[in-house]
Amino acid sequence: MIKFGMDSLRFQVETQDYYFRVRNRIRRFVARKSVFNSADGLSDSQASFYVEQVRKLLGDEALLSNFRRKYDYREILEHVSFSLGKQYLDLIKYSMPDSYNQLLLENLRNDSFGNPYRYKYSEKLCISPTTLRYIYTAIDIERTIGLGRNESVVEIGVGYGGQAAVLESLYKVSNYDAFDLPEVISLANIYLKKINSRIRFDSRDIHRAQDKAWDIVISNYAFSELNKDLQVRYLDTILSKTSRGYMIMNSGRLNASGRSNSKLSVNEIADFLPTMRIKEENPLTGPDNYVIYWGV
Repeated sequence: MIKFGMDSLRFQVETQDYYFRVRNRIRRFVARKSVFNSADGLSDSQASFYVEQVRKLLGDEALLSNFRRKYDYREILEHVSFSLGKQYLDLIKYSMPDSYNQLLLENLRNDSFGNPYRYKYSEKLCISPTTLRYIYTAIDIERTIGLGRNESVVEIGVGYGGQAAVLESLYKVSNYDAFDLPEVISLANIYLKKINSRIRFDSRDIHRAQDKAWDIVISNYAFSELNKDLQVRYLDTILSKTSRGYMIMNSGRLNASGRSNSKLSVNEIADFLPTMRIKEENPLTGPDNYVIYWGV
């Protein structure tokens, strides 16, 4: 059910999230577990309760139908606030002034499965702020590095497939692969089928990826949350062999959040990508965030 009392819904979500944040801090303290990765080689998402939650979702249809409301999942992927969603919406309108209404309507399918929190941004628009972020990110990818309909795309860290679905809808991208944990790939394939996307992913292992190349590589934070050794592996086998790339980063340049520990610095990444350029994330969603892109 969509709730139209937006102030009460925002209060409800923020209150629930505060409780679960405190709970997870206690759980991590007891388990001696960090919210970010460490020398054990885990990614940041593996160091959280995210993977455990994905496994539970895959085994329970009732949980699966509401997965975008489960905090241990939302802590990593479905946590865009109402106000941040409004900033993305404003950027979408600015970027696509003549077509943004149609563009938004075409991507409401992204919210048709998983029961996300949706907010009424206008009388005619009730949408998840996460979907707004995926839409604006798709626009910025196309504007920054270009997207050809017949080009092959690979995404590092696919989440539930939301970014892929928007790129398919907006730019007819269909030749799409992804690297992620097997459980995450399974969830993404379920989600994409439920929203009538034609994209399907195979489970790809970075250690056996030398035999294929792609035109474009993208990543929404996931690459920057890998440990240093895995980042080097991706740079060697994927990123340095793709003609263009666009990645939103939250480590490697500053370290206000502590995320940059055990990660490559931006200068080390640039050694692998000679044409790499940096721009600021807009809107800025974290103190260490920025965007890298190359090949243009």
